[in-house]
Amino acid sequence: MRVPPRGVYGDAWFERADGVPMTKAASRALILSLLAPLEGARVLEIGSGTGAMTVELLRASGGGSVTSIEVSAEASGLTKRNAERSGLEAGLRLILGKAPDDVPRWSFDAAFIGGHGADLEAVIASCWDRLVPGGRVLLSSITPGTTSKALAYLDRLGASVGFWRAQTSIGRKAGAEWLLIGSSPIDLIWGDRE
Repeated sequence: MRVPPRGVYGDAWFERADGVPMTKAASRALILSLLAPLEGARVLEIGSGTGAMTVELLRASGGGSVTSIEVSAEASGLTKRNAERSGLEAGLRLILGKAPDDVPRWSFDAAFIGGHGADLEAVIASCWDRLVPGGRVLLSSITPGTTSKALAYLDRLGASVGFWRAQTSIGRKAGAEWLLIGSSPIDLIWGDRE
C-alpha cells in the first residue's frame, strides 16, 4: 500500500486483527499535534493495540525512540509487524507486559496512554513519575468516567491540565458528491510537568 507523502498513514495501511483496537487516523493526527514537537524525543506508550499510534510516534520522533508496553501477545505481534512495514522498528522497544508494573525506570519526554486497564491512576502515576521537566502525559478516553477520573487525578498530581473532546468525520466520495462518515467522540486529556 502506498505511503502518503504527508500526514498520518490511513487506517487501511495497517495490518489489523479482529478484537485488537486501533486509534483512528484523525485521532492519531490530533494526538501527535498535542505531543509535538517530538523530534529526537523519548516517548512512552501504554497500550499499542495494532501499533498505528506506535508507528506515528516513531515517525514523529525522527531519530528518537518509542517504548511501548502491550499486554496482549496478539496486539504486540501486530505492532511489531506494522513497525517493520514502516521501516522504523529500530527505534521501537516493545515490551510484552502490563502497566504500571512493567514501565521501565528511565525518563521520557512524552507519554501516551492509549490503554490503561482497570487501574487508571496507577498507570498515569507510572508515566508521570518518569516525565522530564517540560514533559507531557496524554491519554485518550472514550468514556466520561475515565475522562473525569483522569482530569481529577492529573490535577491532584499538580500537572498543568488540558482537555479536548473531538468528534471527527471522514469524507468519502459518493458519485459526484461527498459524504461525511462520523466517528465516536474521543477525549484527549493531558498533563504537563513544569
